[in-house]
Amino acid sequence: MLMWSDALATGSTLVDLQHQRLIENINALEAMLSGPPPPRETCDQLVNFLEKYVNTHFKLEEICMESYRCPAHAQNQREHTEFLGVVTQFKERYRVEGPKPEVLRSLHHVASEWIVQHILRVDIQLKGCMGAHRS
Repeated sequence: MLMWSDALATGSTLVDLQHQRLIENINALEAMLSGPPPPRETCDQLVNFLEKYVNTHFKLEEICMESYRCPAHAQNQREHTEFLGVVTQFKERYRVEGPKPEVLRSLHHVASEWIVQHILRVDIQLKGCMGAHRS
C-alpha cells in the first residue's frame, strides 16, 4: 500500500491533491486484488479513472512546471509521454483480456512503481521553483 507523505509534496496544492487521489486509486486496486474478483464495472471505472487522470493531471503539471520555469519541465514531459504509452498499451490489453487478476496486478505494479519514482525524481523539483517565485 502506498502512503502519502510530505516527502512527496511538490508545493502545489492542486498537483499534490491529484497525486493523493491517484495513490488512493492505486490502493483501491490493491485492495480489489486481495479479495474476490471485483465486478467488471468497478474495474472499468478504475481503468477509466487512470486514463482520464493521466490526460488531465499531466497537462496541469506541465503547465505548472512551465509557468514556474522548473528545470525538470522537459524531463517531466518526456516521462509523461512514456507513461501515456504504457497506459495506452494497458488499456488495449484490458480491452482484449478483460479484468483478469494478472492484468490488474500488472497495472498495479506499474502504476505503483511509476508514481512514487516519478514524484521523487521529477515532480518534487517543482517545490524549489515555486518557493523561488514566492520570495
